[in-house]
Amino acid sequence: MGCDRYEVLRVVPFVLSDGGVYNNREIYFTSTDAALVSHFRTIATSAFGYGGYVVKRSNGAYVVKIKGYDYFKCLAEVMPDILYKNDKGRAIRLPDELYSDKDLAKWFIKVYASCDGGVSVMLGRRGNITFYVRRVFTTSKNPHLRRQIGDLLKALSFAPRDDGDKHIFLSRREDIVRYAEEVRFLEQVKVTRNSKRFRGMEKNQLLDLVVRSYGNPHLLDPFFHHHLSPTTPA
Repeated sequence: MGCDRYEVLRVVPFVLSDGGVYNNREIYFTSTDAALVSHFRTIATSAFGYGGYVVKRSNGAYVVKIKGYDYFKCLAEVMPDILYKNDKGRAIRLPDELYSDKDLAKWFIKVYASCDGGVSVMLGRRGNITFYVRRVFTTSKNPHLRRQIGDLLKALSFAPRDDGDKHIFLSRREDIVRYAEEVRFLEQVKVTRNSKRFRGMEKNQLLDLVVRSYGNPHLLDPFFHHHLSPTTPA
């Protein structure tokens, strides 16, 4: 088998978000999004020379399994702490290359947010004024991983915030616009059914809509059954 370190680094965000390792002999990735499954298998093939096989569960989720100690060993050599991704008490460390290579850092954020993150739009109020609150976010309940995702975003000159629960997010207009220009999400990946307003829309389409809405906030009105007044801030 092959073990291309650079390509294995590109596998890491898939495994840290919606994947994992099992019994030191299996790498797996789980998603209900067929596009994400395809992206993972493509990168895994570049990294290991093998994209695994797919099992479809009764709940509609796809599980990609890459079985074999050599594949696990290759991944663990690149990121030893991948074994402890679910241990909130352990300060897992991302590979150093992510901090020194901006393209790898952007790829990590793109993949992680595609798997476990996205775009959110909420209604905010200030007195009688209603306005839209826009965010690009990633999700992790592991505070050590959240902090490092925040550090990666800072290294890319973004200004992330941590809600102290499970989200790292960007909320400044200039950050969201630049995210849309420089990072984005993986192609054809869709918003999950957990979003009552945007489910089924491609994440990049929603991102572009949010960017356009800074110039015309009424573009978002149909999703909220609510119409902002002409004087409401964007």
